[in-house]
Amino acid sequence: MSKIFNISMLVIIGFFSSQLYAAKVIKLNPNESKQLTNNYLWTLNATCNIQGSGQSKNRIRVSILKNKGTVNGRNLSTGQGTSVTVRNNQSISVSAEPGTKVNLINIGTDSVQAVCT
Repeated sequence: MSKIFNISMLVIIGFFSSQLYAAKVIKLNPNESKQLTNNYLWTLNATCNIQGSGQSKNRIRVSILKNKGTVNGRNLSTGQGTSVTVRNNQSISVSAEPGTKVNLINIGTDSVQAVCT
């Protein structure tokens, strides 16, 4: 019985570990908006590498719809937001507490992709 329990625990731990370290790709076209929610029971911390077109600058508006998070060290809570200027190959740091819901809007003129790990 304990052997089955140990195998089950390894499978569960492996599943959660793979979810934690998998890269999340977020694509935003100009004027496109996306909502993201941290459905985990723990705070998610990530570094996002921006992939855009050439040397152009884009602005992303980040608004907290529920709970708390940080963007590049700036603490935000429900109802607050910030705009971030992003360039190709730039990294930004983000954090979201459990249950945090955010809205992202690309207010720039070019498509932007963020690869977050």
